[in-house]
Amino acid sequence: MGGIGKSTLAQLAYNDPEVQAHFQVTMWVCVSEPFDQCKIARAICQELDSESPHNITELQSLLRKICDLIRGMKFLLVLDDVWTEGSTMWEPFTLALEYGAKGSKILVTTRKYRVVERMGSVHIINLGVLSDEDCWLMINKIAFSDNDQHKDLEDLSKQLANKCKGLPLAAKTLGGLMHNKRSRDQWKNMLDSSLWELEDFEKGLLAPLLLSYYELPLALKRCFSYCAVFPKDYLFSKDQLVLQWMAQGYIKSKVKTEMEIIAGEYFENLAIRSFFQDFEKDESDNKITRCKMHDIVHDFAQSMITNEFVAIDGDKELEIDYKSIHHLRLKLSKEMLFLVSVYHAENIRSLFLLFDEIDYNFNMLISNLFQNFRCLRTLILDCPIKKIPDVVENLIHLRFLLLSTKVEIEELPETICNLCNLQTLRIDNCYRLKKLPQGMSKLINLRHLIFDTYAMTQFPSGIGRLISLRTLSHFITSGKDDKEGCKLGELKNLNQLQGTLRIQWLGNVVDVCEAKTAQLKKKTHLHGLYLGFEGEDKNDRRINNNVLVLNDLEPHPELEYLEIYDYQGTTLYPNWMMSLTKLKTLRFFACPKLKGLPPLGKLPFLESLSIIDVDSLEKMDDEEINEKDYAVELYKIKDGDNEEDDEVDNDEGDLKSSRVQDGCWSWKGRTYGHKNGDDDKDKDEKW
Repeated sequence: MGGIGKSTLAQLAYNDPEVQAHFQVTMWVCVSEPFDQCKIARAICQELDSESPHNITELQSLLRKICDLIRGMKFLLVLDDVWTEGSTMWEPFTLALEYGAKGSKILVTTRKYRVVERMGSVHIINLGVLSDEDCWLMINKIAFSDNDQHKDLEDLSKQLANKCKGLPLAAKTLGGLMHNKRSRDQWKNMLDSSLWELEDFEKGLLAPLLLSYYELPLALKRCFSYCAVFPKDYLFSKDQLVLQWMAQGYIKSKVKTEMEIIAGEYFENLAIRSFFQDFEKDESDNKITRCKMHDIVHDFAQSMITNEFVAIDGDKELEIDYKSIHHLRLKLSKEMLFLVSVYHAENIRSLFLLFDEIDYNFNMLISNLFQNFRCLRTLILDCPIKKIPDVVENLIHLRFLLLSTKVEIEELPETICNLCNLQTLRIDNCYRLKKLPQGMSKLINLRHLIFDTYAMTQFPSGIGRLISLRTLSHFITSGKDDKEGCKLGELKNLNQLQGTLRIQWLGNVVDVCEAKTAQLKKKTHLHGLYLGFEGEDKNDRRINNNVLVLNDLEPHPELEYLEIYDYQGTTLYPNWMMSLTKLKTLRFFACPKLKGLPPLGKLPFLESLSIIDVDSLEKMDDEEINEKDYAVELYKIKDGDNEEDDEVDNDEGDLKSSRVQDGCWSWKGRTYGHKNGDDDKDKDEKW
């Protein structure tokens, strides 16, 4: 039975600290349908080694890797949502997993008893349904968030609980549906709905889901249904999901409210109604960042767009009307042929190309797709393509473009700048990409430019004209001999920027007036700022310029995060530093000549301080820092030191205690920087 809590119970056991400590390795793999041996083997490899290559496509190679990774290890493997009964399909995994140590365990969740029999289960747990009382308590907890008892609704809420048939998912869905509904008429209308007379869907889940779905406004119905284009057990990034909703035209902007804010409110609305689960939240503001969708809710969402979405995993011809398809997820591997019939899907609005290595001309295939699919609004490329064809300019309606891990391009074509409706350009893990096209300034509707390719050392001039930008992950300043590059002053009019901005190669800034022209103080929506002073020159002029540039790069006083990298000055006393009264996190990394710091203890909200590879730092003469409760211990190390507990000269009395540890200065009890100075890698999923 679905929705009874099998996966939830398995997660509780899997995440239990004692369970985690008992096993050397723990793995969680969602199996679902259709059964795919390579997909499961690849998922196990990724759980064992996050750096495991994505491009291994042969089952035997994957199984050998599992053997190597698991050899002699005591492991716990959870296989969630198993449907396949055939024991022969599991035999290759059985042989590979035998290389694990004695005491290893495999936990399986399934709705089918024949799966239990065929997999040779030793211990079986049959979950029963909840009592009506428990369902009632669950509904009340979700529906009445103000913790008021609402005695006047008790009889109706108990009647509603009786309709859950003991299913936690049904109770959760109904609780979300009745969230903050306080009139008896509203509750009576739900109880009297004719939907309760429908035939059972998953033993009683159809009516609660339909009731919740039909109450949604049209825009939210579309947003919810769109989630079906992603695979089951997919980990959604809230930020990326709402950008794709925007691309599809589901979000209508208002005069004083940005589309991103409206889309975020839509997401919260769906979350309150229990359409999402397994939430991951930001520690700073407790807002949802990532989540999943229950497989039954996913099935329900898919049923809402049955004729509009198709996922093709292989080269088997499907009997469908391609002209009615709006969303297509296409996955091929080396041995498979491309289905020519796909070209008939000329009305698709979102396309997900997930290819491994294939034997035919990939660039020609992509070109043909771009020429046929002129209605595309969302395009996800995660395939071994070495060049984006010039005909990409045909996709005049494109609003969201994501280039991901397998893409091997070194540059983008100039014709991509003709996509005047593009809202989001995201480039993930494309480590060969070195530069953006010169015509980027033509993308006047671009709102989000996000990339994490550190091979890029040049930004085209004209970025400053993209005044619609809300997200700019990196800004790379040009060198003195780079006439086509982007000057620091181009930031002047980008006052809608939000989130965190990384400004790099500030060491190349020759005209220090550019720093003042950038007017960072007017970027009031930024909460984080990274200032990288990399540069080509290593002379005294660079040192002097660093000091002057930093002084003129004054951010707004509401900034919460600041990191300074490769700064060459000996002192760091910009006029604005002590005005950052909301600053929570401050990091200094690889500032080799820096000898002193300003009185950081005067920053009232500072929680985390990291000073990494700052070899010349002599002292922190700051009485305020010692009076703070959190400023208990400070650690220091020079890069390359391996000694432990070495005492650092503390004659000034400005530190309570000091010792060598972990490559950085840090305040005890806080989240500190790592020795390599890199920010945590973006964990957002590809789509």
